[in-house]
Amino acid sequence: MLLPLACLAFISGTNAPEQWLRLPSGASAIPLDLIVEEGVQRVRMIGQGLAQDVAGYRRDPQRLFDDMQDICTRHAASGTVPDGTNVIVTLMDKEVQFGLSDPSVIQYFESFIIRGGTCALDDTEFLH
Repeated sequence: MLLPLACLAFISGTNAPEQWLRLPSGASAIPLDLIVEEGVQRVRMIGQGLAQDVAGYRRDPQRLFDDMQDICTRHAASGTVPDGTNVIVTLMDKEVQFGLSDPSVIQYFESFIIRGGTCALDDTEFLH
């Protein structure tokens, strides 16, 4: 099930989901959509300045991981994500229709599992 941008107000904690979200690295992202499948929730975001690497992700991949974990944590904090749910965070520099690829678009993916209401790196084989 694809939910529109308006359904992601929980991430920003406001009633205006179109506002940019400040991430731990100092980068900004805006919610694009939320795709809910059985046992999996995909949070897709557009990151400002990804093509120019303004957040320094290429120099320091830990910054990217921290930002993606922060996005997952905000999603899990909504209280709508049960334990054991796989949360896949996508951060891209411009919108790409889900399921399609575009080699001109930078896309980062990370997979988390919700344990005790927190986001832990999902180190199982990625099957989704």
